[in-house]
Order: sequence, then structure tokens, then C-alpha cells
Amino acid sequence: MEFKGLCLGCMNNKGDAMQCPKCGYVDGTPQVLPYLEPGTLLKEKYIVGKHLRANGEGVTYIGFDVTTNKKVTVREYLPKTLCSRVKDDDNIIIASGNKLVYQDYLQDFMEIGRALVKLSSLPSTVPVIDMFEANKTAYIVYEFVDGKPLDEIVKRARRFTWEEARPLFLPLISTVNSAHSIGLVHFGISPENIIMTRSGTLKLQGFGSPDAHLAETELTPEFYEGFSAIEQYSLERKKGKWTDVYAMCAVLFYVLTGKRPPDAVSRSYEPRLNMPADVAQNIPTHVVTALAGGLQVNIESRTHSMEELKNQLTNPVPRRPEPKPVPAAAPAAQDYGDRYVDEPSYNESSSRQPMPAASAQINRAHDYVPEDEPEISPYKYGIISGLIGFVVLGVIALICLNLIVIPMMNKNKQNEEDETSSSYVSSEEDSTGSEPTVLYRVPNLVNKKWSNVDGNEKYSNFYIRLKEEVYDENYEEGRIISQTVEAGSTVPQNTPIGVVVSKGSKMRTVPDIIGKTVSEASKELESAGLTLGDQAEEYSDDVESGKIIRLNGIEPGKKIQAGSMINVVVSLGPEE
Repeated sequence: MEFKGLCLGCMNNKGDAMQCPKCGYVDGTPQVLPYLEPGTLLKEKYIVGKHLRANGEGVTYIGFDVTTNKKVTVREYLPKTLCSRVKDDDNIIIASGNKLVYQDYLQDFMEIGRALVKLSSLPSTVPVIDMFEANKTAYIVYEFVDGKPLDEIVKRARRFTWEEARPLFLPLISTVNSAHSIGLVHFGISPENIIMTRSGTLKLQGFGSPDAHLAETELTPEFYEGFSAIEQYSLERKKGKWTDVYAMCAVLFYVLTGKRPPDAVSRSYEPRLNMPADVAQNIPTHVVTALAGGLQVNIESRTHSMEELKNQLTNPVPRRPEPKPVPAAAPAAQDYGDRYVDEPSYNESSSRQPMPAASAQINRAHDYVPEDEPEISPYKYGIISGLIGFVVLGVIALICLNLIVIPMMNKNKQNEEDETSSSYVSSEEDSTGSEPTVLYRVPNLVNKKWSNVDGNEKYSNFYIRLKEEVYDENYEEGRIISQTVEAGSTVPQNTPIGVVVSKGSKMRTVPDIIGKTVSEASKELESAGLTLGDQAEEYSDDVESGKIIRLNGIEPGKKIQAGSMINVVVSLGPEE
């Protein structure tokens, strides 16, 4: 269906222009399968536009309600690991053997939609307008939120003060707490999924199947580096409302500091979070304490509910009274005032105290002025000086070892390509006397072909997963661009390592397929990252029947966006 003057990229009126002056979308731009073609009409009222975002569960399109003349967003259940769609057919094709699991996730999709209807009146949710089934799948239609993702706001504004963030986040935290109360956990809270509206409120989008944000499920997992909790990377760890608490605190940390926290897998080995001194001095101590509790990597130590988190953010911890003077003969403990709060052992049935900032190792710069120290006798002074001398000599020896001996040893190591990632590094016995933990050195995966890494026994001691695929001009298609755990670090067996794989350049060169058969042209276009589109036919005295006469709208050798469809004219042979 056509709706005169409507841009299918932003759903604004563009008049008769081919290219929208507002968003740059060009009429006729094809949607990449398995997404619906722009202009598709659903339920006789919703026009589908370009797709905005997608994950393992489905895809979200910009849409237009022709009955109200308003923009909407349309969420389609489309798990690409379980189903597909072919050109010119909107119906979903379920992959062989996946019918039952496809139907299970479909029911989850609809149940989550019904739960969101109950939350539509809350200030930080995106209201649900409609739900229906069609094309052997299901759809949820939401109100269109006019605003910008929070990550774009932070990049532009650098960071928020607590006074600016407080009125924005408290309603958001209350909304997520309400979702938790009816058993709905988000699992994808991140700056990308939080929209700041033009009126200055925050809206949380992206509710969906938990399995779309968890490892080792039938759906391709989507993680948000720095905001996904450690338990989302492992099948064995317990997930729940505390998972959203971690993400919410990570988002708050991000907006207050302007820096994304390291990913949770890295933090499981180095949990310390550094907060710049100029930032820390402007954030109330009780807010740092609350973030510390929510950003605990270990679930047992973490703040376990949004209600607890909100209480900690809104109720400053009373300052401790100044300690009484301690006689010089007794060593005095450092006093950090309200940075420390007594922490009882965790019990879900009891009310937990705010987690001390030091426990989450969020470092705040502070000046410490020591008390007057007792005098040291010359005899003790001599002993201490001697000990210091031995320490200095030891440090110098270690430096020499690192600068000279270790590099010489490294020169004799095999080439990186010949190294086995399963090489034993060390074993450490914990303080409880339990079995030692075997550690393995993380290999450098950057620039390796993903096809050579995925399933390779050489890397069997790690859980290496595909985090996402992105276009990148500097890496050829299929090469690994980055990894979540730094190469050379030592980790226990089966540690999750996410990798980002290049999809190659976003702009592809149109190959010369003139004179080739449709089958040959289709294969060549596919190799170039393009797709064969419409095939018009006409008579030709010069080109053999069944072969391509010319390309429609573009010439061979031109650059075009990856995934684009190339329309061609095919010869019918000479006209009789």
C-alpha cells in the first residue's frame, strides 16, 4: 500500500521528493530479508517502515497508524535462529525440527506483551497500543517515543550531575520495580534502551524474552558491554531482579561519570571501578555507596531489589560520630566517615544495609592527614631502613627480570598462530584449602577468522561466543575485531569471551554481471554482499535469452550499501 508523501524511513511527510530531507531515506530502498518490506500493511491499519533494531527474539520497525495518522513502533516476533522468510511472502517459515520451541517463545512474546499492557500507565514505560497475530507470527504495537537514546545524550552532554539525574532515574527505578512485582525482568537495561523524551523524561524500551539476553539458549544472545551482569554470560548462574539492579547501577555510573563500566566478565577478575576525583567530590557519598552495592559482581553481595536501591539513593546514610582520640601507643584506625557502613551477612528475608563503597571498590579520591605519630628509636629506625633497602633491591631485581629476562624468554616462544590457547598457566589454591584453580592464558583472537576460531579444539578451554557482527572498513569480512577479555590475561576454564566480528565494508562494489545467467549473477552478488532483486524481462537481439542485459538504476563498479538489492533486466532473446 502507498500513503502519498509518507517517508518510510521516519514516517514524516516528504512530499514528492525521492529522498527524505529529514532522515535521508530513499524511496525504494529494499529491506534485507527476513524483515518485512517497507510499505507492508498489517491488520489493514499499520504501515511498516524501515527496521530500527533487532535482536535474537525479533525486530522493531518504525510504523504509521493510518486510522490515527500517528507514528508507532511495531515489534515483530522473528527469532532468526528458528525461522526465516522468503522474498515476496510475508509468512514465516519455521525451520525443520524447531516448531515446538518456536511456539514456546511465541507464547512468551505474547505473555510479555500482555504484562506490558498492565504497566502502560507508568511514567517510564512505552505504552502498548495493540497486539495481534499474523503471517504465522505475532506483533506488538507501541506508541512512538520522540526522543534520543540516553547514550547519545551522554556523549553530547558528557555527564549528568546527581541533581540532574535524580529526578530522571527515580521514576525509572520505580517503574522497573513495578515490572518486577508482576514477574517481568528486563535483562537488557542499557543506555541504548533508555530514551530521553523531548519533555525530559526517561522511557525504557526493549522488554522481551529473557533468553534474548542470556547465553546458551536457542536465541542469539544480545549483551550490552558494561551493563550486562555476570550471570547473563553463564547458564548455571541464577538470574533475577538483581540482574536488572546491576544494569541500572551501571547506567547511573555511566551518566554520572561519562564512562562505561568494564564488562562484567573482566570485572570478575578486576572488580575495581575508578571514579575521577573531580566527579566523586560532586556525588553524595550515599549515592556512591548505593552504586557500590548494586555493582557487586557476585550476586550474594549485590543489592537485590529496585526498592532497596531506591531507598539507598534517597536516604543519605547518617555520618558516624568523630572517633575519640586514641592513645599514641595504640595504632589508630583510619576513619573514612560515612564511606563505611556495617554490612550484615546476606539474608534475602532480612532488610539489607547499603553496601559500603569500598566493597564494590569504587575508588573516590580523598586526602588523608595522619595523626601525630610516636617517635621511632634510632635502633628501630636502623632496622626499618635496612628492610626498606632489601625491598628496594628486590623491586630493582623484578624490574630487571621483566625488562631483560622475560623478553628474552618470550623471543623463544612459538609464533602466535602456533600457540595453543589451552596452555596451562598456573594453579592457585584459595584460602579455604579447596582444590587449586587452573588458569589459562587468553589468546589474542583479533584479526583471526571467526570460522577458524568457532568450534576449534585449540580454544576448547574458553567459552568463545559471537557477541555481534558490525561493518568495519579496517577488517575484511569474517575477521575478529575485538574481544571482551584482554589477550594475555589468565582466567579459569570455560570463561566467556565475547568477540566482535567484521561484516566487512558497509559499502560494496557492484560486480559486473551483464551477460551472465540469473543463477550466476545471484551467486556473484551474494559473494559481494548484495542481493539479486527484481528481474524485468525484454527482448534483445544482442543478448542470449536468460542472460542479463543491464542493471536497473545503477552501473557495475559503483559503491552501494551492503545487503542492497540489485534490480536487473533479463533477455528474452530476439523478438520473433
